[in-house]
Amino acid sequence: MPLLRRCKPLAHLTPSPRVPNARRLTTFRLHDRVLLHPTKADRNTTYASPILTKALHPSGHVDTPRGRIRHDEIVGRGVRDVVRTGVKKPGDGGASASRNGTEYRLHEVKLEEYVRLTRRLVTPLYPQDVQVIVGLMDLHPEPARWGEDDNAGERLEILEAGTGHGTLTLYLSRAIHAANPPLPRHAQAVKTEGGEEEADVTVINGWKSTRRAIIHSVEISPKHSAHAEGIVQGFRHGMYTHNVDFHVSSVTPFIHAQHSRRNNGDQAFLSHAFLDLPGTETHLAAVASALRTDGSLIVFCPSITQIMACLSTVKQDSLPLELEKVLELGVNGGTAGREWDLRAVKPRVRQQPDAGVEPSVLGEGGDSGVESDVREDSGVDSSPSEKTEQSAKIADYDDGGWKMICRPKVGELVVGGGFLGVFRKHNLLRRQDER
Repeated sequence: MPLLRRCKPLAHLTPSPRVPNARRLTTFRLHDRVLLHPTKADRNTTYASPILTKALHPSGHVDTPRGRIRHDEIVGRGVRDVVRTGVKKPGDGGASASRNGTEYRLHEVKLEEYVRLTRRLVTPLYPQDVQVIVGLMDLHPEPARWGEDDNAGERLEILEAGTGHGTLTLYLSRAIHAANPPLPRHAQAVKTEGGEEEADVTVINGWKSTRRAIIHSVEISPKHSAHAEGIVQGFRHGMYTHNVDFHVSSVTPFIHAQHSRRNNGDQAFLSHAFLDLPGTETHLAAVASALRTDGSLIVFCPSITQIMACLSTVKQDSLPLELEKVLELGVNGGTAGREWDLRAVKPRVRQQPDAGVEPSVLGEGGDSGVESDVREDSGVDSSPSEKTEQSAKIADYDDGGWKMICRPKVGELVVGGGFLGVFRKHNLLRRQDER
């Protein structure tokens, strides 16, 4: 019987070097942002909301409904430690410790809490809806391999049109963060003559040319774009900032400018695109021209008729896009999205049927095997029983200057919600051959 070979111990393997910028948050330091949760020691704070501090500063403080906490009382403390407010006296700039103060427990700020509690200029996409959007893109960014050129492989580029509050921007940047090389340590901050710290723009621009994943965030309002950029920079010392390029522009001019700057004609460069803006259908042609084959285009609209307008534009202009699914967000607090059945249909009578054949409605994937190629306002003529059954699925869309609202009404106030239309770019030449 042969002797078993003895496995060599793994002690001789060299451990991976520690990344200089890696940090496990155990204690809070200057410029951190902290979440304060009232403890249950005081029953009056049972339903009190958490408080998000500004970046910790030696002379800073946070005013709570029950008193004031100085930032220097937080710096150096650990996660889940407890601090107590002082009594806030009228006209008193400081605060003294008091047994009557309220206890707050220190927590590390999570991304979901950060985007909900930061100051907003516009209504944001809520985290539960944003996670559905990011999941629909099915992102799988790959970091560079050892010995591989930084510019090797296809770059992942995502367009976000309608930056808004920056919620989706942060979630997308976190999703692609691992694909990009680490920012050079000496590029993060340099000392100036005035003693202040500022980023080395030259080094950062050089690093940006090596990125393997980029988010192009386009916003037409300079004020909203600047605010969203500040929101992204304020989370965890701006660790996700440099994955994003912020642009103040409209979508179609931005894509045309990108085509001109890249000197590659009208070659597609986007892997995914997301549109959250008025008149979405007017930008579909430009976005489709920049989208790679099999790339996803997700549009967010407050009403289902706006999704129908997008589908109508795709059919009328013969754009190389296919509608995969339509999801309704914010349904009874759900997060996965309720799927809607939205299809372009046309009556068989418009296909010149044989004499004596009763007209009926054809949809995509019908029994006839013929795919519908017309817009959804084709004027369906059905029997009364068919009309009753189809009324939940088909809505006649007539763009004669009127816009119909077709969304559920919850009591007297509709909070959040909306619809996602998920399109997929197909190969136009192959599509024509199949027809």
